[in-house]
Amino acid sequence: MTIPVGQEYMQPEIGIGKLANYQGTQADSAVAAETILFGAPVEFSDGTAKKLTASGYVYGVAIAKEFVPELTGDKAGSYLAKEMVPVLRKGTISVQVGEDVKSGEKAVVDISKGTFVPASSTASSKSEIVGVFKTTAQADGLAHLEINLP
Repeated sequence: MTIPVGQEYMQPEIGIGKLANYQGTQADSAVAAETILFGAPVEFSDGTAKKLTASGYVYGVAIAKEFVPELTGDKAGSYLAKEMVPVLRKGTISVQVGEDVKSGEKAVVDISKGTFVPASSTASSKSEIVGVFKTTAQADGLAHLEINLP
């Protein structure tokens, strides 16, 4: 017998940097200039992907690998320098939020922390609006972020 309502039996957030669904998804690849965490906002400059800086713009969000090579330690997951990074430009992805967010709120990046926050945040260094939260989450939790970047 199939499970009629999957949301009742499992969390909708699969993991940080994982695609929430495959509908209307577009991703590009870029070489990492430095270590980039899964689900982190990424900027693209000088032909490489980098962590977002105050002078940069959000190019996309780093998509998580399906596996990680380490067997012990923290399972945060990251791409090392010189690795190819798949960067989501259009679609819905699980990201870590720095503040409480509600479904439907516009999303920006708190550049100092590298997390996604609502546009109404009082963070001192914020990016422009990058998308919309599709789920509600508490601070330091995971939320689905829908983006459609040019």
